[in-house]
Amino acid sequence: MNTLNRVLIAISLLIAMVLCSLLLLAPLRILGAVTQQSAALVGFLSGMRPIARIGLGILFAIALDIILVLFLVAEIRRPATKAIRVKKTSGGEVQVSVNSIADRLRYEIDQLTSVLRTKPKVLAKRGGVVVELDVETAAEIDVPKKAEEIVETARQVVEEKMGLKLARPPKVNLRAVPYPSTPGRAEMGAPAQRSGSKVKPVAELKEPAGDSREG
Repeated sequence: MNTLNRVLIAISLLIAMVLCSLLLLAPLRILGAVTQQSAALVGFLSGMRPIARIGLGILFAIALDIILVLFLVAEIRRPATKAIRVKKTSGGEVQVSVNSIADRLRYEIDQLTSVLRTKPKVLAKRGGVVVELDVETAAEIDVPKKAEEIVETARQVVEEKMGLKLARPPKVNLRAVPYPSTPGRAEMGAPAQRSGSKVKPVAELKEPAGDSREG
């Protein structure tokens, strides 16, 4: 929203500069043109039916109000906090970025056994840090035990290692990879020879009778 504010202010200042310059350089001509256009607009609106004029005014008023309300909400709404202050420090002020907390959680939880992938989501609230973890694990894990280990690891990382405070206990979305499909009998152990196949005998090499030589 800050960028949009700057753009709108810059455009408004440019328009104001042009209008003020024209009005000061040629006031009679500019005021005469404004008066002429205003009279033409009044004549146009007078020629419209009252119902159409009122309906058109209501539509334009609603559209303008919606645009202004959206700008007002975007201006009042607080942007997401990108850094959190570390409370366990003395003699200075230290802030840790939300991305640093997410990277640290990802690294620490990925070191746990049977954890394949971790995707942390970290938000800064008034009461502390809100942590949500999407964790993918191996199929053969004990789900309650592994979930408790992940929650405790996240708590240690945030509160003990990084000196922050959790607004509420970490939320863990655990997903175990599916088991591999059970192989069929044919894949478990193929027989040495299929029942329908026959092994051709190896032909014996015999010496022809006519090739025998007398000594």
